[in-house]
Amino acid sequence: MGRMRTAVPRATRTSAGRVRGTGRCRRGEGLRLGSGLMDVLIHLFVGLHIIGIAALLGGFLTQMKAMGQGTARFVPGMLHGALTMLVTGVVLVGLNQAQDYPLDNIKIGVKLALLIVILGLVYVKRDDEKVDKSMFGVVGLLTMANIFIAVLWT
Repeated sequence: MGRMRTAVPRATRTSAGRVRGTGRCRRGEGLRLGSGLMDVLIHLFVGLHIIGIAALLGGFLTQMKAMGQGTARFVPGMLHGALTMLVTGVVLVGLNQAQDYPLDNIKIGVKLALLIVILGLVYVKRDDEKVDKSMFGVVGLLTMANIFIAVLWT
């Protein structure tokens, strides 16, 4: 005769759509920080990421008039904003992977590639008194492309 099987409790979804586990760890699953604290950390870093993009885009927008006159330059806030975006973006990927949230690796790769180009341009030309209009425009265009990719790519 066969062995008697006992019912194994299954994870269920709450009314908010979150998965409520059984309290048991599956094989290969490590201990995790409580999801409430991790969610707070994720939201905190999303806020910091938005502050970084605001600094980068704000620096670009404040130099628009100067760009028309040919005297635009990369202000320090643009470099700091881009670096903030890079650090917080890497942290966000790590936190989301730690929570086993689904990630779109292609989207993250495209955003990272755009940000590396932005960082390279801003870092190399950060001390120049004047930056070529086309180079300055490319940084603004790539910054806005990064924003639209973040918002519209689902």
